[in-house]
Amino acid sequence: MVGSSSVGGLGLIYPQALSRTVRGAVKPPRDPGFGALRRAARAAIVIPPVFAFADVLLGEPESLIFVMFGCFSLLVISDFGGLRRPRALAYLSATVAGAALVALGTFASSSAWLAVAMMFAVGFAISFSRVFGGYVAAANTGMLLAFVIAVTIPAPAAVIPLRVGGWAIAGLVSTLAAVALWPRFERITMHHQTAGALVAIADLVQGLGAGSNDLKQLENNAAQAVEAARQGFIDLARRPTATPRRDRAFAELLIEIERILEIIERPFNLERPTVRPGIPETDQLVAAVVAALRSSAGVLKGGAPPDVDAIESARQKHRAALDRWASEQLRAGRPTEEVLDGLDFDDTVRVVSYVALLLGRNAVIAAGGRPDLRDTAVHVMRTLQAHLESPSTVLQGSLRVAIGLALAVWVARAFDLSHAFWVVLGTIQVLRSNALSTGRTVIQAVVGNAIGVVVGGLFAVIAGNHPALMWTAFPIAVFFAAYAATTIGFMASQAAFTINLIIVFNLISPAGWQVGLVRLEDLLVGTVISLVVGLLLWPSGARREFGRAVASAYLALIGYLDRGFDRVLGFEPLSSSADSEQQVVVRVRDRVDAAFDTLMTDRTGGSFDRETAAFLLSATNHMTLAGDLLNVIAGPMGYRGGSCADGALEVREQAHTVLAEYRRLADRLSLAPSSQSESQVSLAALRQAALKCLRRWQTNPELGRSAMAVVMAAEWVQYVSRLEGDLEEAVGTASDAARKPWWR
Repeated sequence: MVGSSSVGGLGLIYPQALSRTVRGAVKPPRDPGFGALRRAARAAIVIPPVFAFADVLLGEPESLIFVMFGCFSLLVISDFGGLRRPRALAYLSATVAGAALVALGTFASSSAWLAVAMMFAVGFAISFSRVFGGYVAAANTGMLLAFVIAVTIPAPAAVIPLRVGGWAIAGLVSTLAAVALWPRFERITMHHQTAGALVAIADLVQGLGAGSNDLKQLENNAAQAVEAARQGFIDLARRPTATPRRDRAFAELLIEIERILEIIERPFNLERPTVRPGIPETDQLVAAVVAALRSSAGVLKGGAPPDVDAIESARQKHRAALDRWASEQLRAGRPTEEVLDGLDFDDTVRVVSYVALLLGRNAVIAAGGRPDLRDTAVHVMRTLQAHLESPSTVLQGSLRVAIGLALAVWVARAFDLSHAFWVVLGTIQVLRSNALSTGRTVIQAVVGNAIGVVVGGLFAVIAGNHPALMWTAFPIAVFFAAYAATTIGFMASQAAFTINLIIVFNLISPAGWQVGLVRLEDLLVGTVISLVVGLLLWPSGARREFGRAVASAYLALIGYLDRGFDRVLGFEPLSSSADSEQQVVVRVRDRVDAAFDTLMTDRTGGSFDRETAAFLLSATNHMTLAGDLLNVIAGPMGYRGGSCADGALEVREQAHTVLAEYRRLADRLSLAPSSQSESQVSLAALRQAALKCLRRWQTNPELGRSAMAVVMAAEWVQYVSRLEGDLEEAVGTASDAARKPWWR
């Protein structure tokens, strides 16, 4: 409650705990679960025989190149994860989509200008599709590669069946290999670890409700189980293992598990005397929460889903019982300070119950519950609307990719460059979200490819007249090209990939070491194009755009919270506008999520790191939940503070104070001048406002719901105030990073 760590009994953790997952995270291992080793071995075993089959039996160069790059695109670049069935469906879907792109690219290749126009359109569409995450995002580069190869090698429409056939062979073989050869089912392990954490959390909640003397030991056990689940998530290979909806639900599930642990470790009566209401409805609520947590653990192992409706029913009964307890205690003459502390004690259980309700729903989705098709369609339309509006880092990034690739196609076709697709491929490989990252990647690519040309060229000179040596080296080159991509580094992967290409093209048509030189020349052209595009199109990149996106989210949330407080305190009538306000917030948050994803691919390091960005992002989630629950308090729950006008007015003034501070933070993030000076919320004034209304309730039984409305609103003001205080340093770091010129 006011003066303690209470936040309205609505289930949020402190900013220090918000970043537990990020700030306490260890660096993931270089090759978690030997995922890269499995992928590289799979590619080395599969690609050479398939290439040999296509070479000997088909004998068509038009098919050979699509067999080779198709296998590499699907088995190495995309490398879908998950259980066998969704994994197979992902590979087959990518095969069909890639075949369509190969056909479209071949058709467009007959005209230089048509090729450029189609490259722009397809490049934008594929790049933009990553907003849907999951398998769609994983397939992004592989699908671009399918179209690039087809559109940059001019051919008549008559060869479309040969090209599509080569891609189809690659897709079918890749699907079988991914399902049969050393698949890593990391999701099963992750589910079992998470189920163990849920059982430990259930034991902890049960101990909290019973007032167990072993609560500290239960906390330690739960903390260890949660850490194991979190480490399992960190150790995941960097690839999707299910649909985007399931991946998001599982990520949220882990966050909610940590929320419950943090709430119990920092109870809402931590700084106040312990006063237990001792009502039976508390035990009933605890029992419903424990049952739901255990069922959530069970559903991750294939069991029945949790009964989340039972939690909501128990919550409603507990809310009514808690109000009755406060009324009885006040009528009996108990000091209002003790009544406030008693409400504070049971708020811990209420918070846990709310998070458990969300957790149970996410557990069902993460375990594979069927989505509502209408909800899915709404989500798709909302996502498209959010990211087609400016400013959007996804929109900017997609335009940057589309323009860069279209320019590369034009240069390659206009100057009739040999192996033109290497020019476009070079552009894909080095183009990043800002000019600095692009420049660094250009240097790494050029150096790496130069090393590859030297090593591969020497080998071509030695083994050029010995096909057996070439075929022997082929699987070794494939292995290192696949393995280096995610474990050694970009420069090493470029060297290995160039060596692999020299071997492949010498197997198709002996050309010696010169093919490596052509590769390096074309790569240089592609990297120059990327550098020019990076300099001209949003060169500051994701650092500045992320700050602006977070600032926009804060501004939208300020209005949402302001109206939520006014509704609870009785200064604004209830209306349906809360739903439209929520949709605005959701769209803005979608753009923040995309800006965060883009920032994480920058690899720029520096002061604006992942931890700072994740903390700023997490704050928007908690502010959103605060606004959502304020509207629930005023609407369905029916708490309105109008009958205790002076207490409501004082809380409202403090709410305006803290929201003004958020506006100042938003100005700093967007690099806009701010005329506001720093101000501070008075916790003493908030507590006195709550106590004042409780005293009036003590003398007038009709004022109960108004008094509780003021109490809960005061709690939320305190929470958002403490969150704002902890955001100061992170906002300062982000704004300093955004002010840096693009070359730093």
